Amino acid sequence: MKNLLFSIILLVSLTSCKAVLKTYNHIKSPNLETESSIKKYLLRNKIDTSNVYVYKDLNSFVKASKMGLLVIPDIIIFNKEGNKVKYKEDGIACNAKAGSFIAELSTFSNFPSDDTKKIDDFVKLIDNPKQTNFTSAEINVFINWTIYVGRLNKVKAFDWIKLIEIAKQKGININYYLLNCDFQKSWNLTSENQEALGIKKSKE
Repeated sequence: MKNLLFSIILLVSLTSCKAVLKTYNHIKSPNLETESSIKKYLLRNKIDTSNVYVYKDLNSFVKASKMGLLVIPDIIIFNKEGNKVKYKEDGIACNAKAGSFIAELSTFSNFPSDDTKKIDDFVKLIDNPKQTNFTSAEINVFINWTIYVGRLNKVKAFDWIKLIEIAKQKGININYYLLNCDFQKSWNLTSENQEALGIKKSKE
């Protein structure tokens, strides 16, 4: 388990664009978050909280990591057939092209898709109490974000929301979901896991 947790930490630390991380240095150690703390953060940033989701538990979080779907911040996009759409070349972790990709959604059908990564497998990992139909649009976008990345949310995740809303106004059939990737208090992580993941100790 320790090796697996270390791999997760390394993934989360290294998969964002290094240039961006150097410029925006407000990244901090993660806390255990709750539905309330996540929504309060979004409301402070004037972000709609109606489509916010989290991973079910640590095992689901780990599975998403193994599927290569845990880059933070990032966008995960599926087409109407439920296949993951590739908006960047394999081996390129930087998500700097995500904004330009969203701006070009009118040519979405030309982008390559990966039928080995299905939305049905992915959404099984997400806590979905409202039983949301995640394939209700031709373009279905999950926006990976965490509270602890700080300013990166404003220049990445929250900016993508604005671009998607503009695309919707132009008639593009697209839905988005905010997938919070913070460690959740509801996961009941052990003290050992919390320490390995670098989670701040709560002030009690």
